[in-house]
Amino acid sequence: MNSLKFLFLMLSLLLRSEIKSMDLIGFNQNEGDTSFKWELITDKVMGGKSTGTLQFFFDNFPFIRLEGNVSTENNGGFIQFRSAMNIENDDFSLIEINVRGNPETYFIHIRTRMTILPWQFYTGKFSVSEKWKKIILKLSDFKKSNFYQPSRFMPSDIKSIAFVAYGKDFDARLDVKSAYLKK
Repeated sequence: MNSLKFLFLMLSLLLRSEIKSMDLIGFNQNEGDTSFKWELITDKVMGGKSTGTLQFFFDNFPFIRLEGNVSTENNGGFIQFRSAMNIENDDFSLIEINVRGNPETYFIHIRTRMTILPWQFYTGKFSVSEKWKKIILKLSDFKKSNFYQPSRFMPSDIKSIAFVAYGKDFDARLDVKSAYLKK
């Protein structure tokens, strides 16, 4: 094989590997904005008492901060930021995130075409520390929230992804620098 064909083959393989990831946060590196519409949702939508804020920061790099008080009072217990997703293929098997925050357990909630009711989702949990840390969550390890949901989902079925603090009374602070769907 001549060197030009070899170079073309290597470049082709490199480009294919880049296509096998999808940026979930959607930061525009030039402006620090996100291309997705992230929204804050608290348990107040169902009468809960949790409070929170969603802020976008730039400190040498952009990141999103979810901060607030999670309260289980009045059958509540969550704050989250969520965005709709349009995933066109099933080539992904994991989510890689780069996160930090107060040392607690947080969650990613995935809603699909099969999760119609507000309390239906698939969940993956992770713990953070005060230092930035990359975490990999396999989609096959996400747990369904209700027994009548299908056990598994395909990436192209995903309607939304949320970063969530919930389940107990605590002060939450979760920073997310990056999140990618990967092969």
